[in-house]
Amino acid sequence: MFVYIKHGENDHFIVNTYCPVTFLMQHIRAKLGLAESELIDLCDKQGAMTCLFLPQNTQKWAHELLKPRESFIVCSVNRTSDGAYSSVTSLLSGVDSALLESLQGQIDNLERTRLKQFCVLEAPSAELKESTVQAPPKTTKKLKGRPRK
Repeated sequence: MFVYIKHGENDHFIVNTYCPVTFLMQHIRAKLGLAESELIDLCDKQGAMTCLFLPQNTQKWAHELLKPRESFIVCSVNRTSDGAYSSVTSLLSGVDSALLESLQGQIDNLERTRLKQFCVLEAPSAELKESTVQAPPKTTKKLKGRPRK
């Protein structure tokens, strides 16, 4: 199957989705002249992101995540130096402001989720450090009348 990829001044091209997501994204970057390090995603005309750039989606097949014969807009996902999602930019000019607001809302949600996961990963190690530092010394009592095993 295939999908339409929209970009630039209302330009588009067709891509085959019967491939891993990583290959599809590499092809789109090459077609648009983007650097391999550029983090991109696709969104539909309502602004719903596909999140193809997320690690859990990169090894899936593109046809499993994209509806056949649909049109998708290429977006650039911007991250700060510490890995935080900061913004998303449509690579199709003249898009509706509602679409841009929808994209930004989704990026904000991704960042909140990332921070929650980061906190969950940090919390057990902090608790472990506290429990090892504050653990009371172990004492043993001898039981009278019973032999020790």
